Amino acid sequence: MELFSEIYNCYYQIVDHILKEAEKHPVTEKQMNRICADMGFSESSLYILPKLISGEWRLLSSDGTAFQSLTAEHGTMPLTLLQRSWIRTLMQDKQFRLFFTEDELEELTHYVEDAEILWSPEDFRYYDRYEGGDDYASPAYRQHFQTLLTAISRRQYVHISYQSMKGHRITHHYLPLKLEYSAKNDQFRLLAVPENERHSIYIRIINLCGITETRLLPRYDEEDFDFEKVIRKSYYHEPVRLLIKNRRNALERAMLHFANYEKRTRKIDEDTWECLIYYNSSMETELLIEVLSFGPAIQVTGPEKFLTQVKDRLKRQMELFSQKD
Repeated sequence: MELFSEIYNCYYQIVDHILKEAEKHPVTEKQMNRICADMGFSESSLYILPKLISGEWRLLSSDGTAFQSLTAEHGTMPLTLLQRSWIRTLMQDKQFRLFFTEDELEELTHYVEDAEILWSPEDFRYYDRYEGGDDYASPAYRQHFQTLLTAISRRQYVHISYQSMKGHRITHHYLPLKLEYSAKNDQFRLLAVPENERHSIYIRIINLCGITETRLLPRYDEEDFDFEKVIRKSYYHEPVRLLIKNRRNALERAMLHFANYEKRTRKIDEDTWECLIYYNSSMETELLIEVLSFGPAIQVTGPEKFLTQVKDRLKRQMELFSQKD
């Protein structure tokens, strides 16, 4: 996987973009940091820039203030057989079809038909996950999902009918903002703003499995408010503080695992990083389970409320193990 991630994937695309910019004009370290954050993750520059500037790659030269590419102009590279195998393998995932039309799936299937499938979904066994996730094979579910994806990209209002958790049928016009996936529940949920509460910016969370009807409306959001700023206002005052020991590739695994959270990461010493993860009440239980899955590679140092939950969860697990004995 390390080889594949270095061929054309996220880090490759970041380096490719930096080099193309540096081929046209000198770029500063600040500009490269911005490219890393925009195309990757906030901590991507921790891995990429040292190797790119003075490490094993050495693809840039410096005049003391900015950097120029040592490469000539380069074009788009074709997909490798390994990449096509990767795509064909991903196509076995039950959620894959949600993001593509039938025409796109047919084209992809033809493109990768000679590639080997690397593994099947049956090769994996998931722990700490509730059974009975969403029915991703349902044509109605897929139609609702794609309607919401379209609406989010266009900032378009949608007519939505759904069954609430309390069993009430609710029909309203919403501005869809974001689709989130819960690994714990194996479910997608929609974050949306009701049309008549647009200016109060009150966010509704709707489970996709409860949606019975979606229909695009001929109305679009023109004001373009800062949705991420609204989410940040819902965070607890103190973020979860983690110390990550880079053993068994723990740092890279953690950065990928917590990619859906807003976080800040800084290096403490040669093999220790501090990671601050910002969260709210709706994320708390899932984040707790994800942190515990790393075992001794991650140490929770705060806040006290979250630390207490970690201790309680570990205590219950120890009690269960002792009962089995």
